[in-house]
Amino acid sequence: MKLSKSIYILAVLILCMLLRAPQAHASLEQPEVYVNNENVDMHAVVSAAGITYVPFRTVFEKLHMNVDWDNTKKSVTATNDHTTITLTAYSDKAYVNGQEFDLLEPPIYNQDDQLFYVNLRFVAEASGAQVTWITKDDNARIYIKIPN
Repeated sequence: MKLSKSIYILAVLILCMLLRAPQAHASLEQPEVYVNNENVDMHAVVSAAGITYVPFRTVFEKLHMNVDWDNTKKSVTATNDHTTITLTAYSDKAYVNGQEFDLLEPPIYNQDDQLFYVNLRFVAEASGAQVTWITKDDNARIYIKIPN
């Protein structure tokens, strides 16, 4: 149990270091994100496990969802007419319309920049959007198509 916790803490520290790295262009570690073919000014970073993390408010607003942040619990609930998504920092459980889902990696609250980072693919697909990851050479782009 202690070894697992140590590995998890190390992974979080590495992710935090990556989040502070400057973004010069799209790369496999910091892909550009497009929503309905519009480039979104969103700092995306890919963890060692291949999970793309983004600040929660930007992605949920682009997905046309209302956001409620609970600073005490470090959790976010995003809603629209059909979907409610709830995520809590460092929890490997997410809830979509009350149904529990296991996450590959939990959302992360970065105390340095006071931002809450969530799994881009999970939240986009949970909201009904389609996600496509395109790589060419060392560049990567993520396209999110929101249904009408």
